[in-house]
Amino acid sequence: MNFFDEINARTAAAADELFAAADTLKKGDILVVGCSTSEIMGKRIGTGSNEDAAKAVMDALLPRAKERGLYLAVQCC
Repeated sequence: MNFFDEINARTAAAADELFAAADTLKKGDILVVGCSTSEIMGKRIGTGSNEDAAKAVMDALLPRAKERGLYLAVQCC
């Protein structure tokens, strides 16, 4: 498993855990996510943005949000 696959797998696991615990989320709600791809890559915020890391996160989050009818609002740097 490469690093970006690991990011995807960990994000998917975290999202699944969140959805299991957040039983009040309903269709039409907004899931707000903030993260730093620089930090994901082990750097200080704003110093190492990485498009591949962002894609790995979004590839895990977006389908899970869509299947629950949630809107996804993401702020990442």
